[in-house]
Amino acid sequence: MKKYIKGSIRKIIFESNSGPYKVGLFKVKETNDEDAQEYVNKIIGFTGSFNEINEDVDYILYGKMYSHPKYGIQYNSESYEIVAPSDEEGLILYLSSGIFKGIGLKTAKKIVERFGIDTIDTIKNDYESLALVSGMNMKKAIMVHDKLLENETTQDMIIKLNGYGFSIKEAIDLINRYGFELFKIIEDDIYELVDYVSFDKLDLIYLSSHEENTKVRIKALIKHNIYIMCYETGDTLVYKEELFIRMKKCFKSKFSSDIFIAHLNELIEENEVVSFEGMVTLFEFFDAEVGILKDINRISSIKEIEDSKRINEYIKSYEKRNKITFNKEQKKAIVESIINNFYIITGGPGTGKTTIIKAIVEILESINHYSKSDIALLAPTGRSAKRMSESVGVPAYTIHKFLKWNKETETFNIDEYNKASEKVIIVDESSMVDIFLFSSLLKGLRVNVKLLLIGDANQLPSIGPGDLLNDLLNIEGIKSTCLNEIYRVKEGSYISYLASDIRNKKEFTSFGEKYTDFKFIESNDDNIMVYLNEICNKVKKKKINIENFQVLAPMYKGLNGIDNLNALMADIFNGDKEKYQIGDKYYRVNDKVIQLINDVDNNVYNGDIGYISDISFVNKKMVVTIDFMGHKVFYSSGEFDKFTLAYAISIHKSQGSEYDNVVVILAKSFKRMFYNKLIYTAVTRAKQSLMIIGSIDSFNSSVQTLYADNRNTYLKHV
Repeated sequence: MKKYIKGSIRKIIFESNSGPYKVGLFKVKETNDEDAQEYVNKIIGFTGSFNEINEDVDYILYGKMYSHPKYGIQYNSESYEIVAPSDEEGLILYLSSGIFKGIGLKTAKKIVERFGIDTIDTIKNDYESLALVSGMNMKKAIMVHDKLLENETTQDMIIKLNGYGFSIKEAIDLINRYGFELFKIIEDDIYELVDYVSFDKLDLIYLSSHEENTKVRIKALIKHNIYIMCYETGDTLVYKEELFIRMKKCFKSKFSSDIFIAHLNELIEENEVVSFEGMVTLFEFFDAEVGILKDINRISSIKEIEDSKRINEYIKSYEKRNKITFNKEQKKAIVESIINNFYIITGGPGTGKTTIIKAIVEILESINHYSKSDIALLAPTGRSAKRMSESVGVPAYTIHKFLKWNKETETFNIDEYNKASEKVIIVDESSMVDIFLFSSLLKGLRVNVKLLLIGDANQLPSIGPGDLLNDLLNIEGIKSTCLNEIYRVKEGSYISYLASDIRNKKEFTSFGEKYTDFKFIESNDDNIMVYLNEICNKVKKKKINIENFQVLAPMYKGLNGIDNLNALMADIFNGDKEKYQIGDKYYRVNDKVIQLINDVDNNVYNGDIGYISDISFVNKKMVVTIDFMGHKVFYSSGEFDKFTLAYAISIHKSQGSEYDNVVVILAKSFKRMFYNKLIYTAVTRAKQSLMIIGSIDSFNSSVQTLYADNRNTYLKHV
């Protein structure tokens, strides 16, 4: 028999904004759990996922007791049932609890006085009689009847789904999305739920009542494996032979190539999979890339009626006012950006990309009399958007914010049916943008928009599939300028030249020469922490703002992983503050932290850096307040996985940001993690000083490893 506690919910002290997770207080009246016997007639804390909470009825919570290291004994509810009220007082409280709109205490008493202990049966089976009670009418009676049946049905559905193997949270989410159609979907093709429940769980549930080689499962596995292979490699096309090899591993019995091809061809005929030159991809991948090319050709076909001579006059005037001189490449980039409605400008650090953006914006405002609201600067991350806005003097947004991402519907409010009004769109850090986000951006732009992409083609490609910036640069007919001349350097400076040497795959023997902004510290893995400890203490002694000092590493675990680096640095920079354990980490007020997911509701995005301004307790529940550049966001239990310490962060998370002082950890144990574009991206985060701690052999190996350059995409074959 499943262990349970029975009783009433006395108070909800926390509800997650993003799901049904709740924390509260529970009065235990009965239990069959020996561990909970001592809490009968007492109040304990509980956690779990619930659809609706009614404090005026009893619940049976199925789960187990556990001891939280900070909050003590709590009951972890894995599933639950609502216990129907069994006496007249309970019925009155239930009816007047607020679940049934328009039924107050007075009307509830009249209903129970009339029908007594049979009130629930009357509501379900004879609501016409309910309508005759003073204070009721037929409309109210039907509403109460329907709501009661809905509550019972929802509870039954949750219990049934829980029996299949779905969690309470998953069950509630699926019921809210699909309603009564849900069980038909589960019966016909459970894999349709893959957007909301992991494929592995769906597959496990399916195999509990089906053979492994059914048509439904084979087709689902083909689509799932294409998806996984693309996200593992960054490719958007998968070779059929490689897909078949992976498919065979999903079956205990023999899986033949004939069966594979037959089911693959069915998916191709159904337009769920697309075949291309011996390779396959999911329709949504193919559709995104084809749509990108189509939209770019549409935008490019509209030319600005401007001659280069007139634009050059504006450039001369701009140079004179700002006391700068553009080189030939930079002038070409400005002129071509104004003449062409789609244009790409690439270049490494110090080549003047930001300076050119500023000039283009000002000249466009002068030539076309654009206002600030006609121009939008966009970037993939909040930090890079803020940096661009400060440099150019025009408002900048993340692409998600510009397109008005709706978390509830998981769609953009700016789309092909509701286009943005801006006339000029400039996207910085475009190497980070994946094909799906860029496709969505193009759909939301007006027909005669001017769209400029700015980026560094040598940086890391997007985390999602595709190699957008590099692919577009290599498509015939798409106009672009590559800036090569380095300007942003001082005498004795090496960072920009080092980046160029890495890009050109130079082999390094040593770094004997002394530079004003770069130092390589040769170290074995055991001594890296010793060197970092020394560097951090010097930074603290010099009172360098921690915002301008960033450590970068490729992975979280291990001796020199990000987690250990953060623990060391938090003790050095913030060790005098009281620490609080959250999960397996400790946090203090003033700790530097990074947001790990996009949270549109709170206007904070993946990669944003903030500082803990307060750690407090509300009803014994921890609340962490994080200050993101003056914007405060509050986190409670169930949301602490949205952030982590950020004294050290991953190189991927740093992309789109710049820091005055950067330390890169290049341990030998990380050797397999590093490659050319990763080390290049790490190096180019530094503005004033750069230190690399590690092995020169590992550094050279990283520079020569080029596998990130080989993403196989449809756009590469155009």
